[in-house]
Amino acid sequence: MAAVGYLDGVFDRLCSIVPPGTWITVTSDHGELFGEDGYFGHGPVFHEKVFEVPFIEGRIRG
Repeated sequence: MAAVGYLDGVFDRLCSIVPPGTWITVTSDHGELFGEDGYFGHGPVFHEKVFEVPFIEGRIRG
């Protein structure tokens, strides 16, 4: 939970320094396995968790 609080602060600082109306997109290139079905890492494994990619998009307030 501490990581979420930290990132909330990072995004708050980012939003305070970009010009008004800026759009920010946060994403990743692929997922990661943390022991699911005995696999660790990100490939080369054909597992649904590897295809789960975070994607957050939004307009900066203001």
